[in-house]
Amino acid sequence: MKAARAPLGRNALCSLVLGLAVLTGGAGRDALAEQEAPPSKVSAKYNIHFNGINIGNFKLLAQLANGEYNMSAQARISLLAGMLFEWSGSTASSGRVMSRGPLPYAYSFGYKTSEKSEKIDVKFSNNVVREIAVNPPQRPSSSRVPVTRKHMQNVVDPLSAVFMLTNVGANKSGGEVCGRRLPIFDGKARYDLQLSYKGAKQITAVNGYKGPAYICKVKFIPIAGHKAEDDDNSYAAKNDGIEVWMMPIPQAGLYVPYYIYVPTPVGTATLNSAAFTVEALGDNRRALIQ
Repeated sequence: MKAARAPLGRNALCSLVLGLAVLTGGAGRDALAEQEAPPSKVSAKYNIHFNGINIGNFKLLAQLANGEYNMSAQARISLLAGMLFEWSGSTASSGRVMSRGPLPYAYSFGYKTSEKSEKIDVKFSNNVVREIAVNPPQRPSSSRVPVTRKHMQNVVDPLSAVFMLTNVGANKSGGEVCGRRLPIFDGKARYDLQLSYKGAKQITAVNGYKGPAYICKVKFIPIAGHKAEDDDNSYAAKNDGIEVWMMPIPQAGLYVPYYIYVPTPVGTATLNSAAFTVEALGDNRRALIQ
């Protein structure tokens, strides 16, 4: 069972979620440029594969109105129709978009398997963590790198971090699309995700787009809250193979992830775009892209 769980661990999952959640980015920066920007809505679905086998899906819903964002996502993973392993999770975040970046209000993450479950709630104020609730409580461990108050300052939650990846317009360079370092606190651990430009590849997407996608290399940098000798965490920190392929959507003036690749000790996890819709809401409700 450990081998089945390893590729679906929290670090890999966070990387996948962050890559997907960049779907909301274009709307976020539009709000900065134009205070009265119309409300927008993004919905997306991705299929999750492990070693080429479809094992689940990831669904995302994001809305932006009056400079505030609300995001929610659900994922379900099942191996051998749930007989070997079954995992379901949900996450949500809300906050405000400011010129210096996102100001999260609240973040939640929860999951359950046949063996256990967990629920995390975090509240923020001015990018500082104010409240944390973890149920069941995390077991104390002398091998865990302590999380201090300093580690909980100038941070965002995993979903709010997507606004730091925002790119408006379809004519950005690979360095502009991929060059980001994200300071993240998820309720238990403090880590950075460092993105850098790796290259470009021609793709044909489900929405009809044919052209280049930028390949962003993703580096996981543990800072606190992790066990220093943990094998999964050590592997994630040394993993140089995580990629997010970003595809331009000229109609909406943003970039979205087309493909996400996460190598693990026992195989390869990937997310492939299956469908997405970007809508402008309000009186002039319309689909910008489907």
